[in-house]
Formats: sequence, C-alpha cells, structure tokens
Amino acid sequence: MKKLLRFLSFLSIITTHQLSAQCTEKAEPKVLLVGDSWAFFMGVDQTINNALKNWGHSNYRFLTNSVIAENGAQTDDFLKKEKLDSIKSMLQANPSIEVVHLSIGGNDVLGDWRKSFTIAQRDTLAAQVSRRLQLVIDTIKTFRPGIRILWGGYVYTNFEEVITQSGLGSNHPFYSTWQKMEFPSNAEMNTVLNYFSDLIEAYTFTDPQVDFIKVPGLMQYTFGQTTALGVAPGGTYAAYTVPLPLGDPAYPSPKTSMRDYLFTKDCFHLAPQGYLDMIEYHTQKFYHKLLMDDLYLLSQNSTQTGSVSSSGAVSPNLYLGESSGESFATELTFNTTTMLDTTLAKASIFLRREALTGTNPISGSLQVKVKNGILGAALDVEAVDYSATGDGSGNPCLYGANTGDKKWIRLDLPVSMFQYIKKNAPTQFVISASGFTGGKVTFSNASDPDYAPVLNLKYGTPTVGINEVNQSAKLSVYPNPVHDILNVQIAEGEILQVGITDLLGKAIPASLSAQNTVNTAALAPGAYILNVTTKAGKVAQRFIKQ
Repeated sequence: MKKLLRFLSFLSIITTHQLSAQCTEKAEPKVLLVGDSWAFFMGVDQTINNALKNWGHSNYRFLTNSVIAENGAQTDDFLKKEKLDSIKSMLQANPSIEVVHLSIGGNDVLGDWRKSFTIAQRDTLAAQVSRRLQLVIDTIKTFRPGIRILWGGYVYTNFEEVITQSGLGSNHPFYSTWQKMEFPSNAEMNTVLNYFSDLIEAYTFTDPQVDFIKVPGLMQYTFGQTTALGVAPGGTYAAYTVPLPLGDPAYPSPKTSMRDYLFTKDCFHLAPQGYLDMIEYHTQKFYHKLLMDDLYLLSQNSTQTGSVSSSGAVSPNLYLGESSGESFATELTFNTTTMLDTTLAKASIFLRREALTGTNPISGSLQVKVKNGILGAALDVEAVDYSATGDGSGNPCLYGANTGDKKWIRLDLPVSMFQYIKKNAPTQFVISASGFTGGKVTFSNASDPDYAPVLNLKYGTPTVGINEVNQSAKLSVYPNPVHDILNVQIAEGEILQVGITDLLGKAIPASLSAQNTVNTAALAPGAYILNVTTKAGKVAQRFIKQ
C-alpha cells in the first residue's frame, strides 16, 4: 500500500477564483504541510485548501511534497538531512508561509507501544517521542524565526471493530500492526493516545510559537455511531452529542469516518470528509483568526447587529434575500474605534451561512452600504436603516464557499468605502441583494465568537504609486511581524535603495545590508511600509514591527 500511496501526486495547485473582470484572486501559500501518512492523505485530498475556502480564505493555500509528507514516516525521519533540507528550501522559497502544519508522532506510538507495557514503559516511550518531536519543531524554527507551528494531533483509531468485523482476519492490511500492539481494545488504544497528546499539549503551553488543538473525539462528534458498534461496549449515539474534546474514549472513531478501500476500511486513516472535519475544526479554533490581517473585529453581539426588511421589520437574525414579497438586508455594526488612525489597504467582511430557504440570493451582485457612525437615530438596528443613506455604497467582490450551510463567504469591499471606516466612530454596514426574489439566507449572528461576522482590516494604502510600481516584481519580507532583522527578498531586479514610511506617510531612514536585511530595532511597534527601488521600478510591502 505504501508504494501505491507514493505513486499519487499531491502537489497543491495554485488556484485562481474569478467572478468578473474586476474580481479575481490568486491563492497565496500560507501553510506548509509536513508529516506522516496523515499529512500525505491531507495532501492527496487537498484538505487544507478546501477547509480554508469553506471559511472564506480562498486567497490562501497550502504547499507540500512527497519528501516532507511521507506515508509511514516517524519523528526521527524528520531529523534527517533530506527532509530538513526540503522543509528549509520550501520556507525560503515561499516567505508568505506563516504556519507549518505538523503531523508526526502517531507512527512512533503505535509502532512501539505494547498492550503489556507497564506505566513506566509507556511513560518512557511517550517521553522519547515527545523529545524527538520537540527537536523537529526547534529545528524548523531555526529556518524561519517566528514561524507558527500547529501540531495536528490525531483522533481515535478503529482497529478492533474494523479488523474483527472485516472477515479478512490476519489478511487485513492493518492486522500486523494491531498484532504487534498485542490486540488492544479501543479503550486501551485511546488511553495511550490521549496520554501522549496530553504530554505534547503541556509542552505547547510553554512555547508561544507552537499550537495544538486537542480533539480526539471529533469523528465521534461529527459522524456519530449510527449503527450498533460491532464490539464492546456496543450501542449507538447520534452525531453532535458526545462531549468534545475527548468524546467517549470507550468507543473508536466510527467506521464511517475511516478511509474506504472498497474491500475493507482503514484502521488509522480518515476518509476525505473526516480529514476535512478535522482541519475545519482547526480552522475554527486557529487558522480563521490567524489568517486575518492587521485588525479583525467581530460584529457587536447586541441589538446593533441583525436584519431589516422592506416592510420595516427588525430582527436579531441575519437575513438576506426575499420571502413572500418582503426583502431583507443584513446589518452589521463593528467597533472600529480600536483601529489605528490610518488609511486602509484592504477591508473584508466574513459571513457564515446558517440556512437557506428557496433560491440562494448570494451572488456577485450584492450591494453594501457603509456608514461612519449611525445610520438612523441610534446604533441599534432600526427600520429606517433599510432605506437610510450611507456615506458610501458599492458592489463587493465575492469569494470563499457559496455552496452550502456552515460555509463562509468573504466580501472584499470596494476601495471607495475605505475612507468611511475610521476610528472616530463605530462603522455600520447594510448588505442587500436588491432586486432579487425567490429565496432568503440566514447568516450566523455574533452569539458564538467562532462564527460571528468579521470585519478584517489591512493597514496601508490601496495603491502605492501605481504608475511607478513594477507590478511584476514579487517582494517578500520576513519574518513578519518582525522584532529586529527584516529579510528582504525580491524575485527579479537588483535592489538599488530601500526606504520605510509609516502609515501616515512619514519617511524613516533605512539601509539595506549586504545580506539584504534591514534593521528595524529602532522602530516603535506598529505597521510600516517598506519601499524598494530596483532597476525595473518600485515595489512596496507592508510589515508589522513588534
């Protein structure tokens, strides 16, 4: 099976999404996928790309290759030169990558643990694997100081039920693995995996660059045990009923969540939907907010967010579209008084679809109205807000996933609106589908911060001397955010001069070293623009000084 899996090619594809001539985006690499067979299958399934799109981040993607995501790999394999060199070169070639998604350790535990182990033997094994994992992480951190690392962890396996119910006996592809572990029950395997996960979790608490989203019971939660479990303790349970993160350690992950080989199920690897559920949960708890720009704001969880209709109805629910002759618009209020007093390079609104009745009103022709301050008499959603005049309006560019409930869209706002998003007052938006009939969508409100509407802001200028900028030049600066030394990398052209300006346009002296670095130690914390002059023209890039 290993040779068959190696045969598959899974280099992620650069995708371009286009709704009209004015609305295009090219996905930028943000995640490097590294690890064992779990990383391999997620690469094959394009799991991270699909999850990011489902959460509105279709402008970002993952990278991997067959060296750094290898079926059967263990922690010590990632201390070898070939893999380390590949990780290093991919990070150097793609300075936009912000996260290494790391999936290793499972093969070490399952490969070396035995049911007959004493507690001392178990502890020794777990400590050895943990030390190797930490060494891999520390080495990756030397390649890109400041890089974030997410250890993906694992969910419960299903050896006992799958193998005993398969009818294949010792011919099952995973029988020898289970035999080597001395045929442990689901509960016994889950206990040792949870112990190892707890050990890694404790380590991540000590390192702000390393994260771990522990959720071993996730497949139990999202799939449920819809038919009676074929081994002890038997029984069924409905989806979304077991408590997270641990679920019920007496049960395995349901067979329906395991990878299907037609003649049998996998015991350790998940079906495409299982991996997607896992990475979407990681996105909910980690990626969604991490991939936001300089400032993200959640809509107000109060009477200041809701919907208004053409008949004057006001609701705390976020409706958009038309039903029975009544048109609905979503109104959002964001406390922009916390933003810097500066201009914006980008502004986006993220919305999660909860439900749809009739035809989907979400299209590339949505309209957005913006108000610096109050649309009506108060910040509360009022009937008058439906027809009130805003400071500006326009058609946003629509991205993300517009294909089902629990998926997110992203509305990139027109540049003409940026001037009305300021810190002097809260900002209100009304999103409508004027002229649409036949359907109404409901968005998630702000009651759950994980699903609340988001206003994402990027500081800077929408254009940086566009007539003078060499648009083909690709400038990268890293680490970003930076503490002291900023590395400058440009795809083409010799760098002649560098300069720094703050977001108010004030010039700050800067010089480039022979190693193409800029020392930012003297800068106050905040956002800046690095301006680079080459023989081919000028190009600029925003960076954050910590």
